[in-house]
Amino acid sequence: MNLKRLGYLSSAVVIVIMLLAPQISPHFGLDISIISEVVVFAMAAMSVNVMFGYTGLPLFGSAALFGLGAYGVSLSITFLHAGFVVSILFGVVLALLGTLLISWFLLRRRGIYFGLLTIAFGQIFYFVAYRMRDVTGGEDGMTFQRPVFHLAGMNFAFHETALYYLTLGIFLLTLLAFWYLTKSPFGHTLIAIKQNEVRVRHLGLNSDSFVLVALLVAGAYAGLAGALYAISILFTFPLELDWHQSGDFFLMAVLGGAGTVWGPLLGALIYVLGKEILSTITPAWEIFLGGIFIACVIGFPRGILGTVIAALVARNGGVKHEEAPEAEPASISA
Repeated sequence: MNLKRLGYLSSAVVIVIMLLAPQISPHFGLDISIISEVVVFAMAAMSVNVMFGYTGLPLFGSAALFGLGAYGVSLSITFLHAGFVVSILFGVVLALLGTLLISWFLLRRRGIYFGLLTIAFGQIFYFVAYRMRDVTGGEDGMTFQRPVFHLAGMNFAFHETALYYLTLGIFLLTLLAFWYLTKSPFGHTLIAIKQNEVRVRHLGLNSDSFVLVALLVAGAYAGLAGALYAISILFTFPLELDWHQSGDFFLMAVLGGAGTVWGPLLGALIYVLGKEILSTITPAWEIFLGGIFIACVIGFPRGILGTVIAALVARNGGVKHEEAPEAEPASISA
């Protein structure tokens, strides 16, 4: 079996497992809300993957866009009494506006300075949410009732399992769009920018325009993930904007395999389930989870999925297929 067929078969198996997750997870003592968290965080890690895995720019402040999506939902429900779809759209639009606001500054820097700027803007958003207590609830956050879904004059209320399937459907659509993007001329240009941006400019292409569109795509993914997460837990708080959360998303993308389509999902699965299982065993779960991450980074220098794909490509005589990693892992240089 060649790598292309193996990739399609593996993808089909993963999708079937995800569809059966509500029936499988209770046998492992896992609540469906944990599986929903995996899916949502994978979507947020995809925003890191767009920028770091394919464009080569470290997006260290992705939580800012994730948090804006969450606050867009809570603010629209609290003050505008928005429904399910409108509140999610509100969250995505707010994240896109935040992306546009910071992109003017980000496009003027590359490498590690690009990443540091994303952290700085993330902390600005964090302190704005923290200080505007009358609007955002400050450190207490905002709680709200789950909005109903309006369709053909009828109202539908989502319970946990229905919300999981809705989240999964949205995730699979975004994953399909992400896959198409990576195979499109636009995606190939992002990879070229990652490998040698100077050469791309010498070819007559405006690399800033491509980076801006990539930023907007990343902002939309993070905002959509934040909106779905807020509706899942019915709560929004400033820590969702904090750089610690950004570090978690970055870790998921790199751990699973930055530069691969399914890597963010694998990274999110390891992170969320690792935290959930280890925290029930020992209060010092972060030490053991950190040890797992260190072992994975040393054993899988391209991320778990990226390293496995590279090994399969080498075993196949070095012939790349669509599932192969496109390039070496991005370096974080000035």
